[in-house]
Amino acid sequence: GPLADRVFEPAMQGDTWLSAVLGPIFGTDAGAGMALLIVIAGALGITAGLVGYALPVVRTVDTRLPDHDAVAV
Repeated sequence: GPLADRVFEPAMQGDTWLSAVLGPIFGTDAGAGMALLIVIAGALGITAGLVGYALPVVRTVDTRLPDHDAVAV
Protein backbone atom coordinates (compact mmCIF):
# COMPACT_ATOMS: atom_id res chain seq x y z
CA GLY A 1 0.00 0.00 0.00
CA PRO A 2 0.91 3.65 -0.04
CA LEU A 3 2.30 3.62 3.49
CA ALA A 4 4.69 0.80 2.71
CA ASP A 5 5.64 2.13 -0.73
CA ARG A 6 6.07 5.81 0.13
CA VAL A 7 7.13 5.81 3.78
CA PHE A 8 8.64 2.57 5.07
CA GLU A 9 10.41 1.29 1.96
CA PRO A 10 12.33 4.54 1.31
CA ALA A 11 13.06 4.88 5.03
CA MET A 12 14.68 1.44 5.17
CA GLN A 13 16.87 1.94 2.08
CA GLY A 14 19.88 4.21 1.85
CA ASP A 15 21.56 6.20 4.58
CA THR A 16 18.71 7.00 6.93
CA TRP A 17 18.66 6.79 10.70
CA LEU A 18 15.87 4.22 10.56
CA SER A 19 17.83 1.92 8.29
CA ALA A 20 20.90 2.37 10.50
CA VAL A 21 18.96 1.36 13.62
CA LEU A 22 16.62 -1.32 12.24
CA GLY A 23 18.66 -2.45 9.23
CA PRO A 24 20.46 -5.21 11.12
CA ILE A 25 17.10 -6.68 12.13
CA PHE A 26 14.98 -6.24 8.98
CA GLY A 27 17.67 -5.68 6.35
CA THR A 28 17.82 -2.85 3.84
CA ASP A 29 16.79 -4.71 0.69
CA ALA A 30 13.44 -4.53 -1.06
CA GLY A 31 10.71 -5.65 1.31
CA ALA A 32 12.39 -4.45 4.49
CA GLY A 33 9.90 -1.61 4.85
CA MET A 34 6.98 -4.01 4.47
CA ALA A 35 8.49 -6.29 7.09
CA LEU A 36 8.78 -3.34 9.47
CA LEU A 37 5.16 -2.39 8.76
CA ILE A 38 3.96 -5.92 9.52
CA VAL A 39 5.89 -6.01 12.79
CA ILE A 40 4.45 -2.62 13.81
CA ALA A 41 0.91 -3.77 12.98
CA GLY A 42 1.41 -6.97 14.99
CA ALA A 43 2.78 -5.04 17.96
CA LEU A 44 -0.21 -2.69 17.86
CA GLY A 45 -2.60 -5.66 17.74
CA ILE A 46 -0.93 -7.29 20.73
CA THR A 47 -0.98 -3.98 22.61
CA ALA A 48 -4.69 -3.51 21.90
CA GLY A 49 -5.42 -7.00 23.18
CA LEU A 50 -3.41 -6.49 26.36
CA VAL A 51 -5.05 -3.13 27.04
CA GLY A 52 -8.48 -4.68 26.52
CA TYR A 53 -7.61 -7.47 28.91
CA ALA A 54 -6.25 -5.04 31.50
CA LEU A 55 -9.43 -2.94 31.58
CA PRO A 56 -12.09 -4.65 33.72
CA VAL A 57 -14.89 -2.81 31.93
CA VAL A 58 -13.87 -4.46 28.64
CA ARG A 59 -12.91 -7.83 30.13
CA THR A 60 -16.28 -8.33 31.87
CA VAL A 61 -18.54 -6.93 29.15
CA ASP A 62 -20.16 -10.33 28.52
CA THR A 63 -21.38 -10.57 32.12
CA ARG A 64 -22.54 -6.97 32.38
CA LEU A 65 -24.62 -6.77 29.21
CA PRO A 66 -27.87 -8.69 29.03
CA ASP A 67 -28.19 -11.44 26.47
CA HIS A 68 -30.27 -10.79 23.40
CA ASP A 69 -33.31 -13.03 23.32
CA ALA A 70 -34.61 -13.84 19.89
CA VAL A 71 -38.27 -13.00 19.47
CA ALA A 72 -40.34 -15.86 18.08
CA VAL A 73 -42.29 -14.87 14.98
